[in-house]
Amino acid sequence: MNKPVSELKPNDVIKVGDNWLRCRYFYYSGDNVSIDLQRERDKLSYYYDSTCVRISINKDVDIKFEVKQCHE
Repeated sequence: MNKPVSELKPNDVIKVGDNWLRCRYFYYSGDNVSIDLQRERDKLSYYYDSTCVRISINKDVDIKFEVKQCHE
């Protein structure tokens, strides 16, 4: 399934390059959205931040991410 940035939510697992990464936090500022990503194998936790990548995307750019259907 492919989703635009506006439809992504925390715990979605998206493909970035050749890697599957889990969405952790979303930050909105003006026309940009930044997403903290962590490795797919790392579970979301309020107590431990395992962010390994942050990407920023302009909301007007039509980018769709491949999203895994199932979560563990």
